[in-house]
Amino acid sequence: MNKTLAALLLALTITAASPNQRAHAAQPAPYIDESGYDGDLLACIKLINLNLAYLNAGDSAANKQLLTSNYKAAFEDFTPDYTITEAKLRNVNKTTSGDYIAYVDVDSKMKKKPMIATITYVFKRENDMWLIDKSSR
Repeated sequence: MNKTLAALLLALTITAASPNQRAHAAQPAPYIDESGYDGDLLACIKLINLNLAYLNAGDSAANKQLLTSNYKAAFEDFTPDYTITEAKLRNVNKTTSGDYIAYVDVDSKMKKKPMIATITYVFKRENDMWLIDKSSR
């Protein structure tokens, strides 16, 4: 099965799940290994992996379901002109307000040219589940 078909099947499976299941859905070959995490940190790592998969699949509708209701998303947030090839979690910490912030280094291709960038994620609890409240590239 090619990557595009696999990403589409993943998106359809997750879209059919409830919002809480979506954040915890199993996924093939996650970008960041989830095995070393549990609880709230695992939920945040799963959100990162889903966000990256949706970005690569170009699935903005599914990606928007990972966001808090206050997230101010621009069209460009969901239509990157690059493909993420690898992601490494540089750091994740709990903030003084009880939220989490994570820094993810991504290797990607931009029109066949390699690019390295860092994505900063801020996670907040909303409706009893973790969601992405802010991300910057």
